[in-house]
Amino acid sequence: MIEPFPHTIIENYLHAERAAQIATDLNAVDISTWHYDTNVAAHQVNKRWMDDLSRLPATVALVLVEMNSDLVLRQIEQLTGIENLIPDHTYLGGGVHVTETGGRLGLHADFNIHPVTGFHRRVNALLYLNPDWDYRWHGELELHGNGIVKKIEPLFNRLIVFPITDNHIHGQPTPLACPPHRKRFSLALYYYTTDRPDEEKTPFHWADWK
Repeated sequence: MIEPFPHTIIENYLHAERAAQIATDLNAVDISTWHYDTNVAAHQVNKRWMDDLSRLPATVALVLVEMNSDLVLRQIEQLTGIENLIPDHTYLGGGVHVTETGGRLGLHADFNIHPVTGFHRRVNALLYLNPDWDYRWHGELELHGNGIVKKIEPLFNRLIVFPITDNHIHGQPTPLACPPHRKRFSLALYYYTTDRPDEEKTPFHWADWK
């Protein structure tokens, strides 16, 4: 049994040279105009995201498209045991996430239903792109459940895959202590199904902060 809830960690997900180029390209981007949700400022601090592929470097946009491909979906299905996954080509709430010094993401359960398609959100895939990350900077993804906390460092080229339910609480609650010239980058992909087990169903909600 994987605690506190099922998840898979894959190291060196992309070829090293490709991952390094993507990280370099991301660090060169001006993120000042990326999305920032002021409505949840108490829970999401110094964190921005971009889901418009036309505003991202070509190297980044390409890997996001590839991670929504049939090949990757079949791999994610094998890892999670959840069949008939559907990609979100609009990358709602996903795409590229970036957190700056002092930033944090409060513990939460993710939004459960796509507000446009009505599909059920079932799986997150997070790819970290942070070369030479120092553990003293924090930034760990925390998984919470059953009184257990697992902390996963946002190490370079590390992929985390885990299913989404209202009981799968996670976040990055410890503020980043990295120097101002460094940022915490991740690619965020969300996968859906047309239905889900009855015991997991709840009415639509956005992020449920804990």
